[in-house]
Amino acid sequence: MVFMNKKSSQSQSQSQSQNQSQEDQSQDQSQNQSTNKDTAAPKTSTKDNASEPSQSQSQNQSEDTPVKNLADTPPSRAPSFDELQTAKGQYRPVAKAVGNWLDNINMDALNYLNEQAENIFYRKGVTFTVYSDAKNIERMIPFDIIPRIIAASEWRLIEAGCKQRITALNAFLHDIYHDQAIMKADIVPASYVYASGCYEPWMMGIELDKPIYSHISGIDLIRDESGKFCVLEDNLRTPSGVSYMLESRKISETLLSDMFADTSIMGISDYPDRLKACLASSTSKYDPQVVILTPGRFNSAYYEHAFLAHEMNVPLVHGYDLVVEDSKVYMQGIRGKVQIDVIYRRIDDPYIDPLAFQSDSILGVSGLMSAYRAGNVVIVNAPGTGVADDKSLYPFVPDMIKFYLNEEPILPNIETYQCRKPDELKYVLDNLDKLVVKETQGSGGYGMLIGPTSTKKEIEEYRLRLLENPAGFIAQPTISLSTNPTAVSDGIAPRHIDLRPFILSHGDGTVDIVPGGLTRVAMVEGSLVVNSSQGGGIKDTWVVDDSHLQSETKKPNGNGQAGKYTPVPLDANNSDHANYYDRVQPKEAGYEMLDDAPMILLLSTASHLIWLGRYSERLYYYDNVMKQLVKDDLKKSQLKHLISHLGFDADADESFKTMKAQMLSDLERNIIPNIVQSIDDNVQEAKGVIGKDTAELYNLIKRLSSAGTYRAATLQLHACNAAMKQEHPTVTCFWQLGRHFEQLERAVLLEEDSIEVSLEFKYWINELPENTRWRELTRLANQMIRSKKFSDFQLISKEFNIILRQGV
Repeated sequence: MVFMNKKSSQSQSQSQSQNQSQEDQSQDQSQNQSTNKDTAAPKTSTKDNASEPSQSQSQNQSEDTPVKNLADTPPSRAPSFDELQTAKGQYRPVAKAVGNWLDNINMDALNYLNEQAENIFYRKGVTFTVYSDAKNIERMIPFDIIPRIIAASEWRLIEAGCKQRITALNAFLHDIYHDQAIMKADIVPASYVYASGCYEPWMMGIELDKPIYSHISGIDLIRDESGKFCVLEDNLRTPSGVSYMLESRKISETLLSDMFADTSIMGISDYPDRLKACLASSTSKYDPQVVILTPGRFNSAYYEHAFLAHEMNVPLVHGYDLVVEDSKVYMQGIRGKVQIDVIYRRIDDPYIDPLAFQSDSILGVSGLMSAYRAGNVVIVNAPGTGVADDKSLYPFVPDMIKFYLNEEPILPNIETYQCRKPDELKYVLDNLDKLVVKETQGSGGYGMLIGPTSTKKEIEEYRLRLLENPAGFIAQPTISLSTNPTAVSDGIAPRHIDLRPFILSHGDGTVDIVPGGLTRVAMVEGSLVVNSSQGGGIKDTWVVDDSHLQSETKKPNGNGQAGKYTPVPLDANNSDHANYYDRVQPKEAGYEMLDDAPMILLLSTASHLIWLGRYSERLYYYDNVMKQLVKDDLKKSQLKHLISHLGFDADADESFKTMKAQMLSDLERNIIPNIVQSIDDNVQEAKGVIGKDTAELYNLIKRLSSAGTYRAATLQLHACNAAMKQEHPTVTCFWQLGRHFEQLERAVLLEEDSIEVSLEFKYWINELPENTRWRELTRLANQMIRSKKFSDFQLISKEFNIILRQGV
């Protein structure tokens, strides 16, 4: 396993590095708004201890029931826009169902629902990595069960604005790498474009089959104090979070099934199909072979990479799975090389091709840009796309819309002062204590002045920096994000939110947006920072049809009151089991009938399945040894035999009692924890081909082991093995091959009769696809069965490990 661990360590470092640039970009704008800490309303302990309704600005007013459990906004600052209620403290018509639900649910029931939601995320392994933490700790993303409501009439405005904006940005990207008309017209300064760290000279003059650069985009929106939607930032490189959007909706459908069924909520479940259609539209080739290129499991968005690959039924590949030959890109499968037509890459530009960009990258593919320039593969999103979401170019997007589309912007920018302009620089210098000032090339909130919270000395020091290089800075006013009621530790309180719709730009120029997007919520009181690494969480976003609103969403019950909501137990809803027997696997493209297409199993994934089988068998065995030690079922001679042949960290010359204690200590502290970690590592790498139910079962092994309950972890392995036997026959076969090789190796090492396990090992070799190199082991297995010599096992072991290395 040494060869895998060395690669994994280097990959982890680069995966974290490239991930940080994505996370920094998405954090930056939200952090810029964090100065207005006092705008959040104080918490309310319970529904019964209600405060007066907030005095938020309103777009819609009606004589609805007041919200009893939301508190006032402090009068010292402009109040945030409340998305649930009007300025008079009455429910907005489109949110009436949620308001009635909140009126009739107690905190115990609400907390129960949030706990159930957390359990679902826990079971599925929906985590993210905090890179600012020295231990890179995986954390469960906080989820709040109270949904965010957007009226369909408001959504149409958002949808139109996002389509308009991304169309202009794609036109801008094509222009700057070709005619540069907007730069020649001096609307966007050429110096700003060339100075961007995301500008890629490699892209100059490349004629794309379909001239779309950002196929998958995320535009972050906020509502200001008046309730108007504004663009906070554009994310055009590798925007993440769509898996959270889809998983949040599944939770709502499960836990709020009654209310969900009675509300006209626009669906989002077909996003994976829409995404796959968008990717396929990026090329003129019929039925193109699509893959998702991931930097690996150490990337904070890896859950999403595996999730989307599984939902779209396409291979999840690493850089080492791909090879470029004759300016064409191939993935290395167990049956041979398969050409790739579209790569949905989740890797930043510097890492995608060490020959074109960062030379020490092991995450990308050598020669990939050569294949791209030759037109033999499409990279989604295109390299160099990030220049369009550079902060220094953000103020010019309205001008881009006017220049390319001859239209007025539908969604406004936040007011931005360009310090390169003398009059705007003067205003910024005069108001540093009221503004947020940022470096145009800064990220992650670094190199930034937050005026309202800075000392006079900090402001004066920053003033000097600003005067030295005005063109390197922009400034913005502080804006208080809108709020939504959120369940907190001691009640319900308003918390600030933003919205990230996901926009799909098809090759024919059409734009597709699923209704809703990802709502991020600042879970900390007073905070305007919604990013998960800063303690932010997520909510489900309901776009509700408001064309035929009724005076009452729920019919009154016999007492003339809306019916009280009763939480639905997790096992009461069967929607998650609709596809229980439909085990989706990546299939090779180009076949008229999907059933005729062979499964694509990468060499690397086959290796991970084998190691998964080996470590699973190993856990069984060592758990049994531990059980025998605890029950005193082993003699001293047997302990010595195990120590000398299996390498326990114990002294065979010590007394029986000491040997036993040393072996138990080694098992509990080293052997079993390391085996469990190895099982988890290989499950993560094989997520693209094993079912979601199976992956959830394996997630529990790690959780049980982390709690020190190793016996329970081993018992959980029985359920995992039963699930693995139900997977695709090819997947099961490689996993079984690993299990039986482990049994064979142990029998040989312990000098036990190996005939029976040799025959089992040979059986699983013969079950493998015929045109794989693994079938070559049949001859060596037959030779060992006949001779029963250790030297023949060594030949099998040597060849076995050589083939394993080919996959990694």
